Amino acid sequence: MKTAVLLLVAAGTAKRDEDLHALAARTRTEHRPAVARSAARAAKASRLLADHGHLLPPDLREKGQDLLNEHEFRLHAALDSANPGPALAAIEKREAGYLKAFRKLGGEGAVSKARKLPKDEERTKLRATREVLFEATGIDAEEPVWGAPFRALEGLFRAGHPVSSLAEREAPMEALGVSAKFFEDGTALTRRYHVALQPPCDCWTFGREAVVEQARNVAESLKAPPLVEAWLDSIAADDTGKLPSVGFGVSAEDGACKLYVLNYGGNELPPLPLVDALPRTARKQDRASSVMVSVEWKFGDMKTQQMRQYAVEAAEGDVAVARHTQDERFAGDELVAALDGTFGVKQSEDIAVTAPFQYVGDTTPPLVAAPLSKSGLKLKRQDGGIDSNAETDAKLAALLKDAAPGAGAWLDKSRVIRHALSNVQFGEGFVTLYRHPTVFGFVDPSSAPQHLALRNALTKNTHSLRRRLSGLTACDQAEEDFIDRAVWGSNPDDSTCAQDGKNPANAGMCPQSCQDDIACMIAACSDCALVDAVCDEPVDLGAHPSLASGDLRFQYKAPVVMAGADGSNRDNIEGDCHTYVDQSDIVQPLGRKSLEGQLEDDVQCKDKHQDDIDFDCWVESDHNDAGTATIVCEGCSPDGTQSGFEAAMATFFQNLVASTGGPCSFDASASLVALGGASGSPTNSKYSDLDSELVPDDMKVRFPYGDNGLFDVMSLWGPEGCRYPYYGFLPDEPLCKDCSSMAQAKEDVLNGLWDGPCNDDDPRGDDDSLPLPPNYPGCGCDCADFLRRDLSTACTATSCINVAQQYAPANSVCAGSDFKWDTTAAGCTDLYGTGTQFDSTWSGHACLDSTGATTVVQDASATCYQTQASISEADLVDYKANPKQCAVKPIYEEDDDDADGGSELVMSGGLVAS
Repeated sequence: MKTAVLLLVAAGTAKRDEDLHALAARTRTEHRPAVARSAARAAKASRLLADHGHLLPPDLREKGQDLLNEHEFRLHAALDSANPGPALAAIEKREAGYLKAFRKLGGEGAVSKARKLPKDEERTKLRATREVLFEATGIDAEEPVWGAPFRALEGLFRAGHPVSSLAEREAPMEALGVSAKFFEDGTALTRRYHVALQPPCDCWTFGREAVVEQARNVAESLKAPPLVEAWLDSIAADDTGKLPSVGFGVSAEDGACKLYVLNYGGNELPPLPLVDALPRTARKQDRASSVMVSVEWKFGDMKTQQMRQYAVEAAEGDVAVARHTQDERFAGDELVAALDGTFGVKQSEDIAVTAPFQYVGDTTPPLVAAPLSKSGLKLKRQDGGIDSNAETDAKLAALLKDAAPGAGAWLDKSRVIRHALSNVQFGEGFVTLYRHPTVFGFVDPSSAPQHLALRNALTKNTHSLRRRLSGLTACDQAEEDFIDRAVWGSNPDDSTCAQDGKNPANAGMCPQSCQDDIACMIAACSDCALVDAVCDEPVDLGAHPSLASGDLRFQYKAPVVMAGADGSNRDNIEGDCHTYVDQSDIVQPLGRKSLEGQLEDDVQCKDKHQDDIDFDCWVESDHNDAGTATIVCEGCSPDGTQSGFEAAMATFFQNLVASTGGPCSFDASASLVALGGASGSPTNSKYSDLDSELVPDDMKVRFPYGDNGLFDVMSLWGPEGCRYPYYGFLPDEPLCKDCSSMAQAKEDVLNGLWDGPCNDDDPRGDDDSLPLPPNYPGCGCDCADFLRRDLSTACTATSCINVAQQYAPANSVCAGSDFKWDTTAAGCTDLYGTGTQFDSTWSGHACLDSTGATTVVQDASATCYQTQASISEADLVDYKANPKQCAVKPIYEEDDDDADGGSELVMSGGLVAS
């Protein structure tokens, strides 16, 4: 597609969804289902890009928009062609690839998590730097002990770069918090901070192993007692549960150290030693409640410690409750009353603590509760934001001038950290102030290590580049490695393909770094190497009732009637109402929750904590007949079933239209009638959308990767200059010589139309200024060679050519769009047959000649185009013989001179105290 055409199509993207839906209605009857399917998929992709494109690096965001433009153009071009069938089949093939890529990136689960991430472009650019640490605390990151936690944070985010490089500035500001303790005698402890290793959210992570490894280094550096190591052992072993928020806090002047662990999202704490023996807080929480626990010790004292438990999700405005349940500790406290009157109190801390004890494993004596020596308050945001506020700080300093001399100066100095004052704690003769992050997830997509951590969290792909995925076949792992290298560029020390491919100097060329990465993937996936796949048909709750859970998603279409609409106005849902329905932000500019946000508050879902419930709503049509509009909502069900979902949604929409729906003016009586025609679709959750451990074994298949696997990966993820007609990535020999694999590859390469070696007139991303091979457009030499492969050497007339069918589990059935098999029947029905002719519908391809009803590959003497460069067969042989050459380099190496272990510190939720 030429650049001018792309620009022309891009100009009309605002009405893409509407135009494609209208196109389906005008299409010939036999093609309407395919066009309608493509229109629906394009509409969803467009919504996803609009809602979550800010989480992609800028170049990939732009590429996503280009793909949408290209999809629309090709759909129109297919219908305008003399033979739309093959072109629509090619588009369906491409869409299947996009859906597979979507699932690889976490699918609907990732979208659900992404919706909960905050949006603030300025805050995503804030970095926790050494300068910020020193200005706020006076601690030099090079200090052997107290600087070690910060150096470890740099190491976590530096992603292959030496710590002396600018990559040390990649840690987000939300990974750092500071505090100060002020005494009535005028002294103060201000050299205090924590750093976030694992935040209390699904927003970024480097995985369980990396977290525990760094935490062990911290424990060693801070000379922690054995109980800390026991807790870390428990977290490491609990790989079936949710990784909790884990971290450390330090106070350099008095040598105080703490390990914190916080659960979140309704997940239980790991079975930490002695945690069930902790004194109970007044709110009587269990392990599934959001609760933070800590081990505390003095630096160098490796025997004696205390444990503390914080209730961190008390109800707002509960100071009176705290006064009553915490032995009237706030009663008569004039300072607390003044704070409450001036700022309002968001929450009070409910704390329980043990007396000092020594840990001796199972023989540890019973823990004894110690009298509480302090109480805490969480302050409300004063300006609706989370940034530090000079006016608020000045008011607080004035209130604390007697109780906390010097607080004003610290508040000014620590404002560099950018967090608003989050907590105040009081004890006999002291006050402690905290600037801790209270909102997490401000991830900068332009930062490679931050984006890696974001992808890990969204996709549950919590491996770091130092720990490869477990349970994957060698070929699956090689594909993962290639995507890391060619698309994300997470570790430049391992590969520079992503960076080299974006270099304008390499336009139309495949950089050597990318050629090497492609060769490594092909070497690992040759010789019929196996890969895993999951059936992509909708979940059948009748066959698998155990899968009914909050992980399944359903759709509900609700026809409504706008007040005053007469059917002549095509924009029946507009303005604030359209924003209310179609905007995914939980809190909108109009000052109220969106339709999605209300559903997430009101609807209970099976096996889901309320914080994890996710809905997606949009306007499917705002210009139906008779003034009606159609609102579609997708989400989970109270009982995990279709009927339960429809009942909950029917009640919600009846209440919505009766109450006029906030900024939407519904005709209540007409809408209640229209809702009688509401419909729910069967679950749109597919087996392939579920976590792998939930998928029944009869819905899984393992089969050879083959050439079609290579075509799929390269057409979706290959750098532009590493595709045809610029670069020949297809090796001389098939990746698998099984009949079914070779036959499927032949079908896929022809159905690919615009992709793979048979690209004959439409280079992806074509820039008119780039040099194209001689004899292009036309038949590619690699395409002709590929199509001449003699399948009769591997196939007989009765050979099965359905790869999934050949390798599927016995007595299983899959009726998906990508995969179909039925091993309960007599046998394979997709047979090779005579296998001598090409379908005549492909007779227009540049490499095929037709004589009457016979279609054959052009003669070997005919003219064809050669790509400027091709895969190195010698490298393939070398990489197969020496696969270690392709091994991923560690994301960073431990420095031999970093003897103190480079500790990692993390705060686990905004209630750190010393």
